[in-house]
Amino acid sequence: MHITSIYKEHYLGETYRVGVAYLRARKEGDDRAPRRVGDYSIARQREFIAKTARAEGVIIVAEYIEYGDEPGYRPAFTSAVAFISETHVRDLYAARDEYLTWRRKDFHLFMHHLSENMITFVPAIDRWRQH
Repeated sequence: MHITSIYKEHYLGETYRVGVAYLRARKEGDDRAPRRVGDYSIARQREFIAKTARAEGVIIVAEYIEYGDEPGYRPAFTSAVAFISETHVRDLYAARDEYLTWRRKDFHLFMHHLSENMITFVPAIDRWRQH
């Protein structure tokens, strides 16, 4: 079985590790991140995720973009978790942890949900390791 990456700059060696990218944007047609989430455009988020996945020997096989930053239901996150569960992918990549959600209480709920589904969250930029 040959696995194909959805990104152009991806890991080129042999691997069986695959991941899913989760990106955030303000709204369709506006690729800037939601105001409270971060500063990275969709293109920049893809670059960070591709670089991290490549360094870890992971091929990104799917991408989900969440639009807006309203509390509550997250259709792209739900779709990503469903895809990961169905395909047995282990890793969910995002540009930074706050791109999952910037609300602390929501972050813990998201992380608990990922843990229950045996999904590893991988922030491409770990703000705690940068300093």
